[in-house]
Parts: sequence; structure tokens; C-alpha cells
Amino acid sequence: MIEALNFKAVPVLPPVSKDNGDFDGNAVYDTQGIGDGILFLIQCGSLAAAVGSTAETDPLKITECDTDDGEFTDITGAELAAAIAAGKDGKVYGIFVSLRKTHKRFMKVDPPHVGSGTGTSSWIAILALGFGPQIAPQTAADMGLEELVLA
Repeated sequence: MIEALNFKAVPVLPPVSKDNGDFDGNAVYDTQGIGDGILFLIQCGSLAAAVGSTAETDPLKITECDTDDGEFTDITGAELAAAIAAGKDGKVYGIFVSLRKTHKRFMKVDPPHVGSGTGTSSWIAILALGFGPQIAPQTAADMGLEELVLA
């Protein structure tokens, strides 16, 4: 194990474009085996309209549930200060959820939603990094990576 690389990456929303509606492909993150916390990184591509959770006017937030397909509820404090405004191209946002506090096993971003770009799509991607896995990753695949280069 490489101590500095003690994490697991999961693409909870692969790079996707959308104009006016919920982004497709929003996945659930299983926190089992992760000890410290989850950092949800929101990478903005070209944004023709605002992006939020459920509606483009609401901040992106993280929700949790005991099962992967049950009723997800908001995690207190796990949301951005505001929706991501149109034109924030190339910006990266983060929401960290500490697992040292009591949380449910499954987490996901409340449905990411984009407003109308009047025919122009907006792009985002969300990567969840789990820190402090109880079983130390030995390979790139164990870290959730396709390939790892060490220099």
C-alpha cells in the first residue's frame, strides 16, 4: 500500500451533458469499509445554465439511506452554499461528509438538475473519494482507478 494514496474513487456521476432536467446516471456510494469520510468532487464543464439538486435554484446536496434503493434523506450541513451558477465553467466544488459522525451506509447526490440552456447543454461530473478504507488498497483497481502511474 502507498500510505498517501489510501483512498477509493467512485464516479457517482460520470461526465454527462444535459439541457433542462436531471442529469442521467446519478449513482449511490456504498460507504461500507470506509473509515474517515467521503469527499464528493463536483467538476463543472461548460455551464449554459445553473445546476442544483432537484431544481436549478437549490444548492447541490448529499443524501443518505440505510439501503441503496430506499428513501434518501438530507445530511445536515452537506450542501453547497448556493446552486452553481451558469458560466462557472471549469470550477470544482467539494462536499465532505465525515464518517466519524453517525451516518447511514448509502449516500448520493440529491438528483443533480440543470436549468434551461435554451438548446445548449451543460456538463458536469461528480467523483466520490472515500478516505481511510479499512482494507488498504494495493492496486489501481482497488482504488477505483483504471490506471495509476507513480512518479
